[in-house]
Amino acid sequence: MKRKPKWIWSGICLSIFLMIVIAFFFHTAILFHAGKFMAPGGDYKADVVIIEGTDFVPTGMVVQGLNLLSAGKVKRLAIVLHRIARSHRAYGLDTDYANIVRKELLDQGLKEMDFKIIEAPIRNPVTLTAAHAALDALARENVKSAILISPGFHTRRSFLAYQYAGIPHKIKIFPTACFTEYELDQWWEKYNAIRDFGAEVGKLAYYLVGGYIPWKLSY
Repeated sequence: MKRKPKWIWSGICLSIFLMIVIAFFFHTAILFHAGKFMAPGGDYKADVVIIEGTDFVPTGMVVQGLNLLSAGKVKRLAIVLHRIARSHRAYGLDTDYANIVRKELLDQGLKEMDFKIIEAPIRNPVTLTAAHAALDALARENVKSAILISPGFHTRRSFLAYQYAGIPHKIKIFPTACFTEYELDQWWEKYNAIRDFGAEVGKLAYYLVGGYIPWKLSY
């Protein structure tokens, strides 16, 4: 076996050294931009704001959606919930959660025409299934654009799933991350933020490698 010339080893060592230096001096900027990539956002206007829930929806996400509505950035709200069987609901919660959300919105002064609650089936891949259910329903109401509010670092994967599901309907999706447990600034100093970031990077990779989202949408 031939030994590599010294200049190759020198180049490898220099590259490693430069990577260490860059990581040491610029790790804060790198981590911040990594967080921004996973949690995109912006100032948008659209036909509707989609608030992405699961078996429940965080109050902070609903408030963010209501603020967009009151500011005239959107015309309506759409809240996406998972369709939970009665036997899997939280103990003591006999009333359908979707009806609880509906009543709360009406109590806050909204009219039925101001919002739509969409219950999506729970089927793998869960996020993409919910995206198809939501956009199929909104397309029937001639929606052409939507601001998508998703929780934190889940936003990148959710945005790509909704963007992909919206292609047949020609619905434009604009992503907006909502953080309710921690802030995006210096997220790497919070254990739960590091855990969420790592989990969502892994799930995003799973969606891409599994072919649930086309690679061309990921950049």
